[in-house]
Amino acid sequence: MKEKVCAILQPHYLPWLGYFEMIDRVDLFVYLDDVQFIKREWKNRNKIRKTATATETKWLTVPIDRASQRGPINEAKFSNAEDWVSKHLSAIRETYGKTPYYNDYGPKLENALRNFSTLSLAELNIGLLREICDWLGITTQVICSSELNVTGKREEKLRNICVEVGASKYLANNATATYVAPDYFQEMGIAFETQSYSHPKYVQSHRSEQLPFLEFLSIVDLLFNHGDESLSVIWRGRPPKGAESIQGNS
Repeated sequence: MKEKVCAILQPHYLPWLGYFEMIDRVDLFVYLDDVQFIKREWKNRNKIRKTATATETKWLTVPIDRASQRGPINEAKFSNAEDWVSKHLSAIRETYGKTPYYNDYGPKLENALRNFSTLSLAELNIGLLREICDWLGITTQVICSSELNVTGKREEKLRNICVEVGASKYLANNATATYVAPDYFQEMGIAFETQSYSHPKYVQSHRSEQLPFLEFLSIVDLLFNHGDESLSVIWRGRPPKGAESIQGNS
């Protein structure tokens, strides 16, 4: 029987490289969109370089209506107190306008962000993720956990999703692996693997001048600096073949 590897993560806003590596590595990626929204995490914010040549970072934060912060991610609505879309696009343009591939991806990002910003936070994030995966050349099948109507909390929900979709292996990011016991999945016949992704270094530049490297930035930093070579840069952070942290069935 062919192995079916599944990964499950909450939909993040313009996430870092490792998020896309995980999508690319599996057979099925599940957006965990029906769990509690939590402030000051990655669902509604991410980091870019502070200015075009700075050695510091700054946050791009999507403002969420206070009342909807108490519910699940797929019910989180935007606050209309400010034009955050124009603010984000302006910050991105000021920082990356003179990078090698800004003219290729800047207009596409602007169109996507304006098109999806009238929806919920989950729909915004998933819409942007779908577009960026297309730009990167990632073709993995994706679904939302809300489509599955699977119950449970934390690791129970993750395992129930794997069972529901018929996964034979669950790929966990490093954070999830700190609180989920591999045995919990193995007892249901599901192998457990940790992503073990290491952030690759790549050239970051402004007006052809190479800048000090900053890691853990939004995927937009890589796209504007390396364009259609971005996926090959992402692959460089994968563990050597056979060196992944894997626990199979006993």
